[in-house]
Amino acid sequence: MTESHPETLAAAWYRDVEYFDRERASVWSTQWIMFCPASELSDAGGYVADSVAGWPVFVARAPDGSLVGYHNVCPHRAGVVVWPGTGRAGNLVCRYHGWAFDWDGSLRNARDFGDDAGEGAALCADEHYLRPVAVSEWRGLVFINLSPTAESFTESIGPFALECEPFELESFRYVRRVVRRLSCNWKTYVDNYLEGYHVPLLHPSLNRTLKMSSYRVDVPHHTYCIHRADTAAGSPSGGAWLFRYPNLAVNIYADGMNVERIVPDGHRRTQVIYDYFARAELADEAGAIDAMVEMSTVVLDEDQLIVEAVQRNLDAGVYHQGRLSPKHEKALVWFQQRILHASGSMATPVTVRS
Repeated sequence: MTESHPETLAAAWYRDVEYFDRERASVWSTQWIMFCPASELSDAGGYVADSVAGWPVFVARAPDGSLVGYHNVCPHRAGVVVWPGTGRAGNLVCRYHGWAFDWDGSLRNARDFGDDAGEGAALCADEHYLRPVAVSEWRGLVFINLSPTAESFTESIGPFALECEPFELESFRYVRRVVRRLSCNWKTYVDNYLEGYHVPLLHPSLNRTLKMSSYRVDVPHHTYCIHRADTAAGSPSGGAWLFRYPNLAVNIYADGMNVERIVPDGHRRTQVIYDYFARAELADEAGAIDAMVEMSTVVLDEDQLIVEAVQRNLDAGVYHQGRLSPKHEKALVWFQQRILHASGSMATPVTVRS
């Protein structure tokens, strides 16, 4: 076997908590991550609060119409400022002890924080504020970056945005969400998404709609890859399937799209979050939406079956490391080497071109 068949990541990257802790710092706290559809933040005060690889975060629409993002952690005693999920906040007040913050994150009032004489304690505003999260919006999707020195979102999204320019994403309306919880490391699922090698064996319905001899995955830039395949006549699977590092899949079809996020919930648990969008004229037709959801659900059922089986085998201790196909698994080479580069295990990231 030659170096033209690169080695996979070692099994320890998928099963050991220390590797996940390393990725929290090197991947999840440095990359622009899609957080939610912008339609969930259409009204002033509207917020979405969720966790990103263990970091509790919320994004809200401020009264002036801007988007603001913060770690959902009060600097007093780590209470939550908003409850997890979606909602509306007239102001930013910790749910635990009532400390109030302005929309810029600064401390407005430490409720009843005086001594016995009722005198307020002198708190340094520079030390008691909500920790900010960078926020940006692109074509109806909201992204966040946890790094205090986040790279420019415009520069980061640029190549991916250029690839998406031919598609009328703004003509789609958000219609539904499906969340699936998987018993596997997040990379086990991403590895599976990044290749079509398994489709003939595991996805019979999808296999019938695609001409698998034409299936390929190209990596035109170090930030994303794209799946391409000719489809059978009349197939509903025709479209584009793009993956942006580290965890975002945008699957675009003639009548809509689903936006798929692969989000770790610990080192051996993963959430796959599907947000479905449909053309405006179809958005109120339950049958059309059901068909879209059913199509992806069948494929996800099949994927869940195999990735959880793979994870059990990775955990068993028999498998250590394998080799990747230069024909079918180029995107895995790209993705896994980016993980290694982020951790400091490689000198430079790798782009694998078609």
